[in-house]
Amino acid sequence: MNFNFTVLALSCGTLLFSTLSYAELIYKDVVDQQREKVIPLIKQGQVDTGLQKLRQLLGRYPNNQKLIADFVIMAYENKKFAESDIRYLKGIQSQQFPDYGKIYVIKVLRDLKKFELAENWAKTFAKTDSNPQWIVWTGILQAEAGKKAQAKKTLSQVDINQVEADYLAQLSYTYRLLDMPVEALNTANLAIEKSKDASTEEQYALALLTNADYANAENFIQNSQSLKENADLRANAKINEFSQRIQNAVEYYKLSIYRGRKQPYQPLDEVLADMEQYESQLPNDPNWKRRFYYEYIYALNERNRSQKVFEQIPKTGVPIEQMPPYVRQAIADAYFKNQQPQIAEKIYKNLLQEKNYAHFELYAGLYYSLIEQEKYKEADQLLKIMDKALPTFQYSNAKGVDKVTHDDRSEYLALVGLNYAYRQEYAKAEQYYEQLIAKAPNNVLFQNNRAFIQLLRENPQRAEWIVSQWDGVIPVDEGIRIRHLENLRALENIQEWRIQSAELIQTMPEDTTVVKNKKELNDRNHASIQHLSNFSESDSDNSALLDRLRGNREQDHFTRIHSPWLFDNYRTYVDHSFRSGEYDTGTIEYQRVGLGLEWASRRKAVNIMLSQSIDNEQDQDRFGVKLNWSQWLNDHWQYALGFNSQADIPLQAIRNGNEGKSYTFDLNWQQHESRKAGLVYQLTDIDDDNTRQEVSAYLKQQIFQAPHHTTSLTLAGYYSQNKDVIVDYFNPEESYSAELNLQHEWITWRRYDRNFTQHFEATIGTFGQDNYSSKPIYNVFYEHDWQLSRTWRLNYGIGWGTHPYDGEDEEKTYATVGFKGIF
Repeated sequence: MNFNFTVLALSCGTLLFSTLSYAELIYKDVVDQQREKVIPLIKQGQVDTGLQKLRQLLGRYPNNQKLIADFVIMAYENKKFAESDIRYLKGIQSQQFPDYGKIYVIKVLRDLKKFELAENWAKTFAKTDSNPQWIVWTGILQAEAGKKAQAKKTLSQVDINQVEADYLAQLSYTYRLLDMPVEALNTANLAIEKSKDASTEEQYALALLTNADYANAENFIQNSQSLKENADLRANAKINEFSQRIQNAVEYYKLSIYRGRKQPYQPLDEVLADMEQYESQLPNDPNWKRRFYYEYIYALNERNRSQKVFEQIPKTGVPIEQMPPYVRQAIADAYFKNQQPQIAEKIYKNLLQEKNYAHFELYAGLYYSLIEQEKYKEADQLLKIMDKALPTFQYSNAKGVDKVTHDDRSEYLALVGLNYAYRQEYAKAEQYYEQLIAKAPNNVLFQNNRAFIQLLRENPQRAEWIVSQWDGVIPVDEGIRIRHLENLRALENIQEWRIQSAELIQTMPEDTTVVKNKKELNDRNHASIQHLSNFSESDSDNSALLDRLRGNREQDHFTRIHSPWLFDNYRTYVDHSFRSGEYDTGTIEYQRVGLGLEWASRRKAVNIMLSQSIDNEQDQDRFGVKLNWSQWLNDHWQYALGFNSQADIPLQAIRNGNEGKSYTFDLNWQQHESRKAGLVYQLTDIDDDNTRQEVSAYLKQQIFQAPHHTTSLTLAGYYSQNKDVIVDYFNPEESYSAELNLQHEWITWRRYDRNFTQHFEATIGTFGQDNYSSKPIYNVFYEHDWQLSRTWRLNYGIGWGTHPYDGEDEEKTYATVGFKGIF
C-alpha cells in the first residue's frame, strides 16, 4: 500500500515538473514572439510606439533578460533612454544577461551622467566576465566622475597589449581626462596599429593635440580619409594651435622686453595675421566660432589692438558677462587702454566675483581705472581690500627652502607708494619708499619707484643716482631702463635721451612711457609758440601819481616763436614785445623785434638775442643785445647771469630818448617741489644819470596737497635804491616791501592729456619808501588754466590790487591772457 502510494507520488511530481517546464517554454516563447514583433517596428521608424510597447512588456515581464537587453539597446540607439527607465535595470541577472546588452547598460547610464551607477554595473559584470574591457570602463567612468586618483589606480591594472583597438581609443580619451598626455598618445598609437578606423584615428589626432604637437596633428588629419572632412576636429586642431602659439608669443615678448631684444612682438604679429586669414575658414558652428574669437580677443589685447578687440566682441554671440574670465579681463584691459575706464571698471568688478580668480593684475586694472576717473577714495578702499586678499608669502615644496615674499605682495607694496604719488603727496611717498628700501634694499621694483618719486620731487640727479646702482646688472630691468630714459629727459641730456628712446622703442614699442618720450622727442622737430598779454587800468586819488607810474591804462604783449631744435641743442627764435601806457600827456608805445639763438644741454642754457625797436617816435637806433646764461649745479642750486643793452626802463624815459643797460644775477634753491627759495639782484644803468639797484628774494612752501588741490605760501621781500636825480618817473631813493602770498590750485577737471585748473591767489604786504610811512599792499588774482591737448595750453585771469607810491594808493584792475603750443 505504501509502495503504491510512493509510486503514485513520484508520477504526479514528474508530471507537475514536466507541466511547469512546458509552461515556462510557452511563456518564454510568448515574450520572445512579442519582443521580436516590436523590434522591427522600431527599426522601421515607429520608435516611440515600439519603445512604449517594450516598456509595457517589461511591466509584465520585468525579469526577462533578453527583453531588458533589447529595450536598453533600442532606447540607446534612438537616444530615448530616460532617467525614469533606470528602474527596468533592476531586473538584470548578470549571469543570465546577454553579453551583447551589457555594454549598452553602461552607455545609457553614462549618457545620463549616472557615473557611479554605471561604475557599479561595470564592476558587477566584471565578476562574471574576465574581459579587460570592464576595468577600462570602470576607469573611464571614474575619470568622468572626477575621481582622478581612483581612475589612475584602476587603469594601472590594465595591460594595454591585451585591450582591443576600440577600447584603446577609449583609454586614450580617458588618459586625456586624467591629464596624462604621454599615456594618451602611447595608447592611441597602439590603437591605430591594431585597427585604423575613424575612432582610433580621431583619438590619435586628439592625443597629438593634447601633447601640443600641432604640426603633426594637422598633417595627420589632412592625410586621413576619415578625418580630413571632420570639420570639428580640424577646427579643434587649428584653434588649439593658435592658443598655444599665442601663449608662446606672449611669453616671448615678455622675455624679449626683459632681455632687451628687438621686435618683441614679431611672433604675436605672425599668429594674429594667421588668425585673420583663418577667420573665413571657420566652421559654421557657434561653439567653434566662440572659441576662436575668445583666443583672438585675448591675442589682440596683448598686442594693444583695442579697436580690433571691440570688433570681435559681437562675433562671439554671447554677452561679455558669459565669457570666460581671461577673455573678460582682456576686454576690460582693452577698454582701459582705449581711455574708457568707466567700462573697464564695471568688467573688473564683475571679475572679482569669480571664485579663485582674483590676482594682482586684476586688482591693478581696477585700481588704475578708478584713478583715471579721479575716484581716489574708492581706490584707497580697494588697496585695503587688496591687502587682505593678496597672499603674503610664497612657499616651496623643497626641503630647507624658506618662504619668500609673494610677487603679488611685492607689487601691492609698490602700488601703495605710488598711490601717495597719485594723490600728490610726494613727501609721504618718498618716506614710504625709504622705509621699504631699508627692509629690502635689493628690490628693484621698490628702487625704481623710489627713483620715480625723486623725479616727481624735481630731483632728477638723485633719481639717476638711484637708477645707476643697477648699472652692470644683466639683464637690466625694464622698469630701470624706462626710469633712466625719464631721467635723461629731465637732465636735458638730449643725445643720450634720443639714443635710449630709439633702443626702447625697438624693445618696448607699446610701453606708454616709451611712446610718450618718443612723442616729446618728435615735438623737438616742430616749431613752437608762446604768448602773454597783460591789460590793466589804474586809478588813484592823485592823478599826477599815475603819470609817474605806468599811466591810466597799460598793455604788455610778448610773443616768441621758436624754430625746431637743430643738432639737438640749438634753436632760433623770433621775439616781439609791445608796451604801451596812457598818460595825461598822451600814449607812449614801445615795441621791439628780436632774433635769437638758444643753446641748451644738461641743464645749462645760453641765449643770445639781437633786437631792434620799431615805430620809434624819436627815430632812434635802439639796437640791442641780450645775453643770458643759466646752469643747475645740482638738484638744489641754480644760478643765472644776464645782460641787456636795451633794458626795460620806464616808458617815460624811453619817450625822453633815454636808454639803459641792465645786469642781473639770479640764485635759486629748492629742496624739492614743495620748498623753494630765490634771490635776484639787478642793476640798471639809465643814461639819464640814474642807476637803479634792486634785490628781491622769496621763500615758497607748499602747505597742503591732495589729489586735486595744492596750497602754497610765499614770503617775498624787495629792496631798491635809485640815484637822487630828477626824472619824470617814479624813482624813490630807497624803497622796500614785504609780502605774504597765498596760492591755491584746484584741478577741477582732468582727462588724460587734458585738464582744467583754477588758480586763486591773494597777497597782503607792506611797502615803504624814503620820507613816507609804510602802507599796506593788497592783491587778489583768479585764473583759468586749460591744458587743451598734450601740446597746447591756454590761460586767462583777472586781478585787482592796491599799492602805495609816494604815500598815495594806486588801485589797479588787470587781466592776463596767454597760450603756448607746438605746431
